[in-house]
Amino acid sequence: MLKDQTPLFIPIGNFSDHCNSLDGRKLLPLINLIQEMELRFYKTEKFLGIHDLSDTTLNTIGLNGIHVKILDAVLKLRLVPLFDWLSWKTEAERYYQDPSLLRGLDTVTLGKIMTVLLRSQTIYGPTFLESKIKDKFVLFLLKAIVHSLDQTNISGYLTSDIVD
Repeated sequence: MLKDQTPLFIPIGNFSDHCNSLDGRKLLPLINLIQEMELRFYKTEKFLGIHDLSDTTLNTIGLNGIHVKILDAVLKLRLVPLFDWLSWKTEAERYYQDPSLLRGLDTVTLGKIMTVLLRSQTIYGPTFLESKIKDKFVLFLLKAIVHSLDQTNISGYLTSDIVD
């Protein structure tokens, strides 16, 4: 018996509606990743005195296996729209150079950047995602995604979770 498969990539026209349907509970894996990455980066910089992470292993930073967690969270939440990502690669690379531009972008644009980021492994090689983790681009992108989604649901959930 064949089971219906939910496609990982959502057509770009449906992506905004999909993102609007995500509530705070569903975003907890992203929030947990953000907290884990921030803590590991802080400890590496503060206690090991390493500020340029480009030549540091993910194991040294304490983020061994973070690739899998990121991919798992992003793909389960289906935060990767289906579109012609190669034609948009140059646009995404602009954000690689200045991640502060991510803040305030709409969910569709952030989803496009996530798609390009994940698919760029085929162009740049298997260490590309690792380099984007170490230069903190992935952290900035995850924060921007969480920020762009329903803040009311996220804060309401987190507040009620703390009070209970």
